[in-house]
Amino acid sequence: MAQAGAANIQDGVTIDLEHLNQSSISPDRSTITLGPGLRWGQVYTILAAYGLAFPGGRSAEVGVGGYLLGGGSSYFIDHGFGCDNVIAYEIVLASGTVLNVTAQAHLDLFRALKGGSSNFGIVTSFTLRTFELQGIWGGNIFYQADRTVDQQLKAFNHFSGNPDYDVNAAVQMSISFSPSVGLVFVNQPFYALPLVNPPALHPFTDIQPQLGNETALNTLAAFAVANGVLSPDGSSVASIARVANISWSLTLEPIPKAFLQASARLGGNMLGVPSNPGGNSLILCDSSFSWSNENDTAVVRSAGLKLLGDITKSAEQLGTLTRWVDLNHADFTQDPIASYGSANQAFLQNVSRKYDPTHTFQRAVPGGFKVGLKRR
Repeated sequence: MAQAGAANIQDGVTIDLEHLNQSSISPDRSTITLGPGLRWGQVYTILAAYGLAFPGGRSAEVGVGGYLLGGGSSYFIDHGFGCDNVIAYEIVLASGTVLNVTAQAHLDLFRALKGGSSNFGIVTSFTLRTFELQGIWGGNIFYQADRTVDQQLKAFNHFSGNPDYDVNAAVQMSISFSPSVGLVFVNQPFYALPLVNPPALHPFTDIQPQLGNETALNTLAAFAVANGVLSPDGSSVASIARVANISWSLTLEPIPKAFLQASARLGGNMLGVPSNPGGNSLILCDSSFSWSNENDTAVVRSAGLKLLGDITKSAEQLGTLTRWVDLNHADFTQDPIASYGSANQAFLQNVSRKYDPTHTFQRAVPGGFKVGLKRR
């Protein structure tokens, strides 16, 4: 989590898991065990040697541990959240006890780790369910914003609202700004089979004119590297247009019913996302910013929070707001664990009391999002 107070601490102790980067494929190739210090680009390269994949992070630089403990949404619609595909955890509790946590051993903690973040201990390995992958097609397509905006919105509405959703297809749409380029749309279609320009993604690939088209048959590892290079690179609002080297993006990502139903089929998690939303898809909205001068931080943050508030208010007025907050993309002013729902938050609090009775990970570890225990 690249936020002040989350990834490091002044005058405290930082536990660096970077060198816990072990990996091991099971003899039948159905699972892989990973250390939390690995990044998804490394994992995809390891898995590709066996013709395998996992619904991990979209960017090669995303870390394994944080992604899986926060839920983890990926391109693979038919495999749900990343955490739905974890079958075992090794965790060190505050007491120093090492537990092997599965659906058969410590079931309450097993459930809590599926979205409960770093609230219960330090996870030192994850055992994940893999699947076979022949290859993928996709890449970035760039468009001039003012000439394609109507086509973009029509394509996104058609794709996300399609009741016959193709589970191999996924897309991210970004409205992006940087001083050197200006305002552009950047779409990233993805298809989980080696099929060039599949029909399900024609609503996006047919949009013209295009400034550039990087789609190709590719490996998952190379695709994740390309996505990492793109982020963040974004759009602008008036209050920050004059900030030096400002760039930011607003990214829209459909989470279709098929994704949520796959999550439920795999056993579910603590995230509290409805498996049967009112429409055919939920839309995850994520904004990313970068700037060069620390003195501009307050201005940029104020603009970002205003944008978030305006989007939330509009969705609420339209009756389309779902109050789930994706922990892996949340701002520190948000409370993603409360957004899981009162029952799920109470469950996480009880698990915290049981496995961390001294509240080490709630009070002595200040970073990250907490389960909301009240002092007694």
